[in-house]
Amino acid sequence: MTYMNKLSCWTALLVGACTSVPQDETPSFDNRFAAHIMPNSITDGGYIDSTFINRAGDRIYFLHTIYSPSVLSGQSSVKQCAHVQAKHLPGHTTTTGVEWNTDLYYVGWDGVEWSEPVNLGPSINTLGMECCVWLNDDETEIIFNTVSDLDGDGVDEDLGLRPTGNYRATRSNRDTQWDVPQPMPGLYGIQSQGTDHYRHDIHKAPSGDLYLWEQTTQDDQLLVYGECVDDCDGEPSYADPVNIVNTTNYETQIWVDDTETRMVFNHRQANGETELYTRQRPTITDAWEPSTTIPTPGFADSNGSNIWGEPSFDASQSFMLLTRFNTADSDCWTPDLIVSEIDASGDFQPPIIIN
Repeated sequence: MTYMNKLSCWTALLVGACTSVPQDETPSFDNRFAAHIMPNSITDGGYIDSTFINRAGDRIYFLHTIYSPSVLSGQSSVKQCAHVQAKHLPGHTTTTGVEWNTDLYYVGWDGVEWSEPVNLGPSINTLGMECCVWLNDDETEIIFNTVSDLDGDGVDEDLGLRPTGNYRATRSNRDTQWDVPQPMPGLYGIQSQGTDHYRHDIHKAPSGDLYLWEQTTQDDQLLVYGECVDDCDGEPSYADPVNIVNTTNYETQIWVDDTETRMVFNHRQANGETELYTRQRPTITDAWEPSTTIPTPGFADSNGSNIWGEPSFDASQSFMLLTRFNTADSDCWTPDLIVSEIDASGDFQPPIIIN
């Protein structure tokens, strides 16, 4: 495997200074992200979302199910979108009548190619809808979301599943099985989920602080902060969630750097059209500055639509990974895994479709 020494130099839109990535720390961008380099099993439709690249840049985590997102949203029928229906990936947790549910997977880079998808296992994946994944640097801690109201009647724990909400699990190293997940503390876990608020896409900073977004009963979608107040390196406890100052409706899917001085997030409209925003502050004790739009040239699909999921970055921050939804077939959307390199001047480049 070859490596490269890459300057992660974001423009003033993103950071105030450049940082050098040490030699041999991060796999080469070109090696990992050629067009359609992903295994065939995730190139034939279905639903892929919640993409998360690990710190080392050699694993990509994501959710998967066989049906088009247009089917899951109720926009179209299974029959209408049969031509973009995928096969179940190995280990998919399913039973008759819930073949559409989502499981979490990853693919791993061995220096030459990406592996076939690996299911995260039965302690994580259930007959519910698993999504919205975050992992720590050594991949021994995971936070994810489960939805267990499968029939949409407002009552949780269908089929004996765990309550809807956010869960945390740990393991001894990144190649062992996950321990039994436990709900995140208080209002970040299962309390009030699906009734007063729906909080998810949790991003945990090294300090233990949480960044996420919530959808309220008024259908507002706002960015949220959770301050870690005790045992932040162990089993943390948190202050009640608060909205990040000056967050506005339709702000979702937040990513925050390790110093908690830069955030990147999605601002979308009711139809899903998405813009990428950033906010900065000099230090963690300062107030966040106003939002700035990040230019995303070439991110639109062939239909001219910009509809994508959460942004994700590895340690180098020299590229961004996300799922874009291809709306060329307006009845049956399909997922594109796209990667946009950040050039030496800090600009995002037109993305490469890797699935």
